[in-house]
Formats: sequence, structure tokens, C-alpha cells
Amino acid sequence: MKKITFTFLFLVATTIMYSQTKIGIQAIYGTDTDFGIGAKATIEISEKFLASPSINYFFGESVQGASTSVLGINADAHYIISKNNGLSLYPLAGINLTRSSATVLGNSISTTEIGFNLGGGLNYELSSSLTGIFETKYVLSTFDQATFSVGVLYHL
Repeated sequence: MKKITFTFLFLVATTIMYSQTKIGIQAIYGTDTDFGIGAKATIEISEKFLASPSINYFFGESVQGASTSVLGINADAHYIISKNNGLSLYPLAGINLTRSSATVLGNSISTTEIGFNLGGGLNYELSSSLTGIFETKYVLSTFDQATFSVGVLYHL
């Protein structure tokens, strides 16, 4: 098991070192979870394919004695269909893990669901080291919702 883990980590590290990797932040709105913030990365697998992990925290509601929050973790694949003058357009597909938590009068409950992402987005090269992003996707799971995000990525 240690050999498999080491081999996997070596392949991931090698891919990141020799590919164009970008990391950044994003603001996100979910139709069921309202506003949140997130961290996102894109890792160039080939000229047309990108891997894009992200983690998003949605600010829940807080009323007298009760509060909620939602955390979403995504692993998406982007296929670049158009790249012109610094603007690239892509459809995406991926998997989603959503954890929803609620606390009422000191008692906590949470649930975790796995789902699928379908959507698309665009990237725009703002400078040689920054890329602006806009993305929309639909999460298909028990926590079905559409999400819209905007952010910026830094080129490593």
C-alpha cells in the first residue's frame, strides 16, 4: 500500500511540476445555499484538458439558537473547446462531495452526499500571471442546485 501511495503522490507531483498550474480564489452563489467563498486550482493535463479541484464554503443562515453551513468539494474536468485572444471556453463534468451541517440549541447534525457536476465556464487572461474565471454548473445530488462563481487564478 505504501508503494502505491508513493507512486500516486510522485505522479501527481510530477504532473503539477511539468504542467501549467493555477491557483486562486472565487466568490460563489448557490441557488439553495446563497453566497460563499472558495479556493480553486486548474492543472493542465494536455492542451485541451484541465483538471480542476475546488473547495467552497457557503455561509449558512444564523437565527436565534440555530445555524447552518454547507461545504462543497469538487473534482472537475474541463475540455477547452475554444481559445482565442486570451479567452477560453469550456464545458465541464465532475464529481461533488457536499457536507451540510446544522446546529440547533447546541445540538449538531450533518449529512454528506456525493453528486455529479455538469456545466461550463470561461477563462480570460488578465495578465501574464493572472486569469479571470467565470463558471456555472449544476450539482446533481440530494443537494441539487445551480452554482455561479467568479474569481481569479494565479499562474504558478
